[in-house]
Amino acid sequence: MNLGIVCTMVNGFGRKGFYNSQEIGLGRALRKLGNEVTIYKCIMKGETPSEETIEDGFSIHYIMMPSVGAHAYLDTHVLDKNLDGILCFADNQWFLPHIYKFCKNNRIAFVPYIGTTFSFYQNTLRGRVSDLIFKNGTLKLYSKIPVLAKTEGAIKELNGLGIKSDNITLAPVGLDEGLLHTDFEDADKAELKKELGFEPDDVVICNVSRLEHEKRPLELLDIFDRIKDKKKFKLIIVGKGSLVDEVKAKAERIAPGSVRVLSGVPYNEMWKIYTMSDYYVNMSIYEIFGMAIMEAVYYCASVAAITAPGPRITLKDMKGHKICETDEEIEEWLLKDHPDESVLKASSEKMLRDFSWRRCAEAFVGIVNSSKAKG
Repeated sequence: MNLGIVCTMVNGFGRKGFYNSQEIGLGRALRKLGNEVTIYKCIMKGETPSEETIEDGFSIHYIMMPSVGAHAYLDTHVLDKNLDGILCFADNQWFLPHIYKFCKNNRIAFVPYIGTTFSFYQNTLRGRVSDLIFKNGTLKLYSKIPVLAKTEGAIKELNGLGIKSDNITLAPVGLDEGLLHTDFEDADKAELKKELGFEPDDVVICNVSRLEHEKRPLELLDIFDRIKDKKKFKLIIVGKGSLVDEVKAKAERIAPGSVRVLSGVPYNEMWKIYTMSDYYVNMSIYEIFGMAIMEAVYYCASVAAITAPGPRITLKDMKGHKICETDEEIEEWLLKDHPDESVLKASSEKMLRDFSWRRCAEAFVGIVNSSKAKG
């Protein structure tokens, strides 16, 4: 079949060259199933529109789209009318009804892929307005057509909004094996630490996230401030966002020389950061899935994550890692003895085995085939 993937999110989601792109991971899985795949992806301000061939039969169009906040409007004239189906990374995106109308007019199956339905800015005017626009537009689509959900939490959100479970298929995200550095275990961890400016005996804590309030980077620095003298701890934070200057200033104030804040690391270099890190900490209570958590587990860093929909799935039954109810539990985990490498290796293998994009790809193809059968 000829399939499309649409991503209209304007928030750095899967930013080219810097993150393990979910849409590319899914596209690669769809291609392995024998489908032709085209991705239509919004780019951020300052980036250049372009087209790229990932492999034969699999391409991506990076498109500048007009937007309001994180919500971009895709001009449907760029879409191929001969597509059999389109999967849209949907969540609470405002500007999807016109894409659905395009699909309906051209007999293309439209499949939303949902991680959350609510604004991250809860209890604010901005959040209430966002939720209202979503409920009066995109949400109505979810009651008409089959949808895919990333987590059980997303299913519960949809149920709470009146979408019946019969209309929803659980389809977790996965690691893109084509992007993983598979021989990371051959690397010298001490040498990687030195390459990144640390000492071989430093106990390195890592965090990779957008530097925004919902990701809680300032609270991570509070934790670091309380534990920094109890082991030879160092902290590395990778990310951009509105808090970057505040994060850098606070890091310099509480622990000069012990915290590194990197605004951008090319994705092909990220394996080094995960591999040399002893711990990975995830602070967001809103984490939808957490690709960085999955990658950290794969590269055998011990993960401590505040409980959220993503970690509750990805870290379930993962030994050597900890889902924490409070920041204090994260501190306790970091101060314990580091998990044995054999335990972390077993979890790495389990992550690769249990979280593959094939499951999502097969669910999408199944919905498209069912739509075609109905005519």
